[in-house]
Amino acid sequence: MGFALIRGKRGISPLLATVILLILAVGLGVIVMNWGRASLEAGSQCAVNLNLKLVEVEGIPQVCYSGAGPNGQVSFIVENGPNADISQLQLRIIGSKKIYMTDLADSSIKANYPLMKTIPYNFDLFGSIKQIKLIPRVILFPNEPPLVCSEQALILEDIREC
Repeated sequence: MGFALIRGKRGISPLLATVILLILAVGLGVIVMNWGRASLEAGSQCAVNLNLKLVEVEGIPQVCYSGAGPNGQVSFIVENGPNADISQLQLRIIGSKKIYMTDLADSSIKANYPLMKTIPYNFDLFGSIKQIKLIPRVILFPNEPPLVCSEQALILEDIREC
């Protein structure tokens, strides 16, 4: 009797079963790829070694400050390594009063090229300079946001007067 009931029912066609299996496989693939990408981004911040360094002339690091009050300036020369272009530098200056942080305009550096920058700095507002940190950003893939390479930042202390 049970056999007669099953024999009378109709199943899904092989074409419909194939379509359903494809949809499930694609959906599972999208989920796995997104999870893997998020895991990779969280685990590693910068996939390329930039070798960003401060230029030295006659053994003197090329970073200094000048001026006083609201008309101060900070100047530096850095050089990018051979592995990747830097799309932008982020600057953080720890002053004795406050922290100054900004994204530097026109601070892209091609691989194996230097960059010389002079930026305004308000000594009245931020105080004397205790530390400068230059954080590179790179674009590894087109149409992707820049990747912040904070683990490869340059940290500069004992800044001399120009």
